[in-house]
Amino acid sequence: MNIRTRDTLRSLVARRSRELGKPLTALAKEAGISRTYLYGLAAGASRDPSVRTLIKLAKALQVSPLLLFRYFADLTGAPANACSMANTNRAAGIDDPEDVAVFNADVTTPDQTVVLPGEVFQKTWEIQNLGTRPWRGRRLVRVDGEYVIARRADPQGQLEVVMDIHLRSLHSELPIADTLPGQPVHISVEFAAPKETCTVASVWRIEDEQGKPCYGPAFILHVVVNVMAR
Repeated sequence: MNIRTRDTLRSLVARRSRELGKPLTALAKEAGISRTYLYGLAAGASRDPSVRTLIKLAKALQVSPLLLFRYFADLTGAPANACSMANTNRAAGIDDPEDVAVFNADVTTPDQTVVLPGEVFQKTWEIQNLGTRPWRGRRLVRVDGEYVIARRADPQGQLEVVMDIHLRSLHSELPIADTLPGQPVHISVEFAAPKETCTVASVWRIEDEQGKPCYGPAFILHVVVNVMAR
């Protein structure tokens, strides 16, 4: 982990600690790791965490797990330099800086939810229009084929795929309700889990009426679930 990335991750952890009103000890406990290990991750001194650890930490910080994955892995289809990523769940439009979106919450099926093999479930995200432009004619589009989460053991090493199993969904795209500045909107997708035990994900982005991405690859919606028999 380079110095700039380390500083960015340290800043993210410190900021979310302040925003949530929780000390690092409490966040570490929620993530199932020690306070020392959390400090080590933020400082770039600890070994690279597992995908499951990153998912738990993201849940404790209430941020997207993919945001944390970018500090420790390369994402095909996204900028290679983690320092260029937005370090919040807020994004400005690619072509219009007055078009601002923010991810508020996983309304249903939070990350790391355990689902049964073959189970059909619904994922609902809440995003909010914090810009000055109304959202009209927008769609949520599945882009699983453009993203593979992979890890590189060293800067010159080969990419090792960490997660490339995707959830089946009823639709590959769906409309987003027209949303005025300041308004939140819920977006729901029906998924079907694989029949084998695994950790599985699906990645979605927001596009305009012409089918162009509204925001950069750092702002995507996703679902990550653990499939296992209870």
